Amino acid sequence: MKAFFVLLVVFAIAFVASAENEESSEFIHEIEKRQIIKPITITAKPPFTPCVFYECIARCRQRGYRNGGYCTINGCQCLR
Repeated sequence: MKAFFVLLVVFAIAFVASAENEESSEFIHEIEKRQIIKPITITAKPPFTPCVFYECIARCRQRGYRNGGYCTINGCQCLR
C-alpha cells in the first residue's frame, strides 16, 4: 500500500512538472514568433545584360553565325 502511494505521488509530481514546462515553452514560443523579423529582399538590375544560353545561340544563328554563340559576363558572344 505504501509503494502504491509513493508511486502515485511520483506520477503526480511528474505530471505537474511536465504541465508547467509545456506552459512556459508555449509562452517563450509566442515571444519568439513576435520577434521574428522578415528579411528585406533588395533586387537590383545587373550592370551587364543577362544572357540565357539558348537565346544567345538562337540570336547568333539568326544573325548568320552558324556555330551559334556562348554567354559571358558581358553578354552574348557569337562564334564565327
